[in-house]
Amino acid sequence: MRVSVLTYGCKLNQYESELMAEKLENEGYIVVNEEVESDIFVINSCVVTNEATRKIKQQIRRLKRKFPGAKVVVTGCYSQLGFEELEKEGVDLILGNNEKKYIDKYLRESGVFVDKAYWNKNSLEDEFVFSSLAERTRAFIKVQDGCTNTCSYCAIRFARGNKIRSKPVDLVVSEVLRLVNKDYKEIVITGLNLGKFGKDIDSSLHELLRSLVKIKGDFRIRLSSINPEDLDEELINLIGTEEKICNHLHIPLQSGSTDVLKNMRRNYTQDDYLRVVDSIRKIDPNFSITTDIMVGFPGESEKDFEETLKVVREVLFSKVHAFRYSDRANTIASKMPKKVPGNVKKERVEVLEKVSTSVAKDYRKKLVGRKAKVLIESYKNKIYSGYDEYYVLHETSHGEFGKIENVTIQAVTDEGVISKKYERKVSNR
Repeated sequence: MRVSVLTYGCKLNQYESELMAEKLENEGYIVVNEEVESDIFVINSCVVTNEATRKIKQQIRRLKRKFPGAKVVVTGCYSQLGFEELEKEGVDLILGNNEKKYIDKYLRESGVFVDKAYWNKNSLEDEFVFSSLAERTRAFIKVQDGCTNTCSYCAIRFARGNKIRSKPVDLVVSEVLRLVNKDYKEIVITGLNLGKFGKDIDSSLHELLRSLVKIKGDFRIRLSSINPEDLDEELINLIGTEEKICNHLHIPLQSGSTDVLKNMRRNYTQDDYLRVVDSIRKIDPNFSITTDIMVGFPGESEKDFEETLKVVREVLFSKVHAFRYSDRANTIASKMPKKVPGNVKKERVEVLEKVSTSVAKDYRKKLVGRKAKVLIESYKNKIYSGYDEYYVLHETSHGEFGKIENVTIQAVTDEGVISKKYERKVSNR
């Protein structure tokens, strides 16, 4: 039987899709991670915005039209919070965030299986990927789940819980070691609120990274999203100076306006954010920072939006994920007055995307002439491509798939850079 696993949302979901795929392969299923003719489709869902849930509903309807005999399974955060909506869409099997870990036990069932408060007894010790299946070059490792923040717009903590759960350091080390021995070149460390790793097990993200960089092998470590308030000087120095850790961080901004950040219940101000960036860039002026920015939060004025644009230009983000605010059920923000009209949100996100694209290109121009280490991940039309330690996309004419190549950056493109393989010159004398 063929199972197609389709993933929406964050890197946490990508890891959990790998976990599901591995369990299903161990049961004898043929697993693919794309929409092709299959006996079963598993949608690992997201609920972060209305747009995300709309796309998932579209996907369900499309699958039912194209493959009427196939079984459709939905799991993840949308299942956790909106299983009633999914039932109306005719989904055959609905699994919550805890149940997805045991998909091999549920796959022959039909109906709804959702533990609404699974985090009260949930542990990460049984979440262990032996061999990443999604990509041969890069593997995701989930080390933390749960969030104690109370952001006024966010529904994810209702889906994943407000209790911090961390994977023991020795288990993370053994998981990384196993994947490195299978020749994975990039390990992405991920969590719902990664900076809170270890709060429940008398450890810390700093301690975890110290253990991981001791592992021998030709590989690198990349961190997924981390909030600015969790980046203290000790952690910044480790990330910025340790050769095995990529000089790239995804640090959500959400808004450049301190007033809006306060209403969002974020735990920092504009000045706090800029101080973190300054600390990072003192170590490496080219350190790559990517971010998430929400436009149209209730009460956001034109002046607030201009503050966001100011921060984007000042930080020189290498990439911005811009999205429009949407009400999520049972959140504080959904009940706030002064909702920003849809047409204004649309205009603002278009302006932000235009400015962000220009800023990202300016960032890449600073890299021209510099050396970089590119993990070659694809080959098409005689062009090799992949990402470097700064999470910049390279196109180059020479390389070897699955290997890290030393290159020199030659020019900037709309999406990334063009580089050539760096060769040491040998003197004839």
